[in-house]
Order: sequence, then structure tokens, then C-alpha cells
Amino acid sequence: MKTLSLYLTLFVISSCTLDVELKPLNSTAIFNDGNSKMWLVDHLWRKQRDYANPDRNKKDIITFYASGRCAVQKINTFGNEKGDVVDYKVIDKKTVILSGKGKVWKFKITKLSEENIELTPMKGTHFKYVMDLVPITEP
Repeated sequence: MKTLSLYLTLFVISSCTLDVELKPLNSTAIFNDGNSKMWLVDHLWRKQRDYANPDRNKKDIITFYASGRCAVQKINTFGNEKGDVVDYKVIDKKTVILSGKGKVWKFKITKLSEENIELTPMKGTHFKYVMDLVPITEP
């Protein structure tokens, strides 16, 4: 009886784990939710000073698309203008590279959650501000 129990246990365990294909985790999913997602640039820090516009209606938004492109624009122009469209890629959930219009911006991901992303510029990048992104939520 013990032998039968052992074989049944092994059968159940192996049938649950054999031939199961794991899907690789998409490293850009936190930015675009598999489609598109809008993030508000809540703060732009440099030397402990916030350079982001305090008026929420004039802050920048970044819309990240699953295609690897993103659009940067003022929140009050959304729907009326296309914004600046650039390419982006996420490397190992540690680095984000934005490129377009002859410039490259490299950021280290220093904070990453569904409620907040903090991007710190890396040496040699054109952009010198730490960006604090928060998702656009329902009013």
C-alpha cells in the first residue's frame, strides 16, 4: 500500500510539471500593461529641486505602447497633439533606453512598482533629471 501511495504521489507531481511550457516574462509589461499605458511625470528631480510643473494639467505624460514606442506630451494636449514619439526598450528590468530625434536617454530603474517608477539618468545621457512616474488614474 505504501508503494502504491508513493507511485500515485509521483504520478500526480510529475503530471503537473512535465510538458508545461513557461512563457517568458515581458520586461516592458510594467510600462505598457501589454497594450498601452499612460504615466504622469509627477516629479523631475535635479539636485534636490523639483522642476516638474506644479499644475497637474501642465505636467508631461508618457504613453508607453507594447510596440516599443512611446509618446511624450503635456497632459493638456492629449487628444489634440501627437506628442514627441520615440522608441524605448527595457533591459533586464534595470535599464530603460529612450531613443529618437537624434538623442539617446539611458535611465537606471531605481524604483519599480505598479504605483510608481523612478528613472535615474545614467552617465552620458542627454537628460539630467530623475523622473518620478505615476500611472494616470481615474478622476
